[in-house]
Amino acid sequence: MSATSTVVTAGTDHRPSAAPPPEGANAARRRRLGPVALYLPALVLVALVSVFPIAYALRLSVYRTRALRTVEFIGWDNFATVLGPAGWADIARTFVYVVASLLLAVPLGLALAVLLNKQVRFVRLFRVVILLPWVVSQTVAALLWKWLLNGQYGPLHGLFGGEGPLSSTWGSMASLIVVNVWLSYPLATILCLAALQTVPAEQIEASRVDGCTPRQSFFQVIVPTIRSTLLILVIMLTLLYFNMVTLVYTLTGGGPFSGTQVLSLNAFLQSFQFFKIGVGAAYSVVLFVLNIVFGVAYIRVLKGKNDG
Repeated sequence: MSATSTVVTAGTDHRPSAAPPPEGANAARRRRLGPVALYLPALVLVALVSVFPIAYALRLSVYRTRALRTVEFIGWDNFATVLGPAGWADIARTFVYVVASLLLAVPLGLALAVLLNKQVRFVRLFRVVILLPWVVSQTVAALLWKWLLNGQYGPLHGLFGGEGPLSSTWGSMASLIVVNVWLSYPLATILCLAALQTVPAEQIEASRVDGCTPRQSFFQVIVPTIRSTLLILVIMLTLLYFNMVTLVYTLTGGGPFSGTQVLSLNAFLQSFQFFKIGVGAAYSVVLFVLNIVFGVAYIRVLKGKNDG
């Protein structure tokens, strides 16, 4: 009995077990890793749909390609094509298209928002009619206006004579700008209307008491109050116009004589019509850089306005 007890006692491990980590350390670790675990799926999704395509386009832009296969590393040769005489002509046409559309869409949207903000009869019906173009797809709008502007059988052929505005370089660009404004002014109207409804009525009344005319109240009280919304609207429309392909491709196809061939359209044509994926990727990279430059510039202006 005594020997057995001795053996059992000798075989028993009396080393102290590892102490569990303090509860405070576990809680601190969970607080640090919890937000990361919540953000991780979103970060992975953003990387898959944004970062990876950009990196892939950058890689393709420095290669000569055959279909989707990289054949030969050629460095900056594709960018030399993009930034050659034809490429700079595309960039110039892109700026004409974007700037002219902005100069028409933003004031038109603001003017219509001012009208819709007034208490008049049938204002809801007017809102539906004015905002109706926003629900029309770019393809449908392009086909509709292509029919309207046709110089031979379109309903408006009597206004133009000959072959219509789509048969000339400047007529096609003007038509493209008009159709683009018709499609996008509802977005400007919605944002401006929402901003106008946040302007305190007391400020407008105070300006009237101080002797301001309605025009002076608008430009000295209302516009400064909604300038942040206007700048955000300009950013959104600029990015929309720079990247627009469907409308241009369906309405004019870049013609006549490349008169409406903008950067976004040429990136599409080089990639999916001429199957020059490397050149198309270079066009896309240049377009991406322009988007970044203008977006950062607008944000800096917006930040400066708010700080001021």
